[in-house]
Amino acid sequence: MMKKTLVALAAVAVTSGAFAQATMTGAVGFGFESDTTSTNVTTSGFGVEAAKIVFDVSEPLDGGAKLSANFGISVNPRGTSSGRDFSLTYAAANGLKLVGSTTEGGDYLTNGIAGAGADFEADMSYSGMVSKTSNDAVSVSFPLVEGLTLKITHQEPDYAIGTGSAQAATTTATTTTAAGLIQGHNTGSLTYKAGQLVADVGYRNYTRQESSSTVYVASKTRASVSYDLGVAKVGIGFDANTYGYGNTKTNSAAGITIPLGNLTLGGQILNIQTSGNATASGNYTRQGGIFGGMYTLSKRTYMTAQTWSGDLGGTYNDTGYLVSVISTF
Repeated sequence: MMKKTLVALAAVAVTSGAFAQATMTGAVGFGFESDTTSTNVTTSGFGVEAAKIVFDVSEPLDGGAKLSANFGISVNPRGTSSGRDFSLTYAAANGLKLVGSTTEGGDYLTNGIAGAGADFEADMSYSGMVSKTSNDAVSVSFPLVEGLTLKITHQEPDYAIGTGSAQAATTTATTTTAAGLIQGHNTGSLTYKAGQLVADVGYRNYTRQESSSTVYVASKTRASVSYDLGVAKVGIGFDANTYGYGNTKTNSAAGITIPLGNLTLGGQILNIQTSGNATASGNYTRQGGIFGGMYTLSKRTYMTAQTWSGDLGGTYNDTGYLVSVISTF
């Protein structure tokens, strides 16, 4: 929804005479959120839902190549502002891309199955997915044939797998700390786009594994597909995790997005299933879902409303809703 604003018309490159163009986008929003756990503990209130600035700069290179950089800032109106996503991308004329980045990652399904779902402001982490973490990554992607792209990525998370706890800046990908094991991972994926069809499949292997662990992931297999019918976009997908002990956890989801003029409706249903654990209580099936809509008030301003419910087990069952008004620039 963010619209680009030109903040630097041109910067002359000395060697080639090419022009580098910079743009700035951003969003400021305010809303109300309420969240209730199975123990009837409710947290709610008004507050800033979005306050961010994103800068992009790009420069053409010889041979039809392009170099671009991106960085963002989350603005805290009452405290310290912080960085968001950062990236440096080289795109060759033949479709090859090299990217170095630090990004706020998310679960494979949490932001929509190939674009079909309910990711307006809240996402499916409210209904059972893991919380977002930051990742340092380097990736290379290139087209194999028309419509089919191969991407290989190496990532080094800043957070321990399964704990969501922040690590010290000096922590490496092969370090065990009090907060947990730090695991880097390598991912290979194929994406196919043809007309209204988008399909993706990938495999991830973790660089450090614990052979007897039921907590730390050893490998991950993913697939998703969506199709735009015009009146609606529908999608399905799964994210299957295998742990060192041999137990598994599979997240699967189905989503739909329905455009209705200025109003867009969407929803996702989530299923989480575990098996192969040593105790019966470790094997379970749970569900969650998130539904909502976005209404465009103008070219720069929109409203969102969402409600979610997740069966996360025990005291972690969760329901809530969020309403907000977002102005972009």
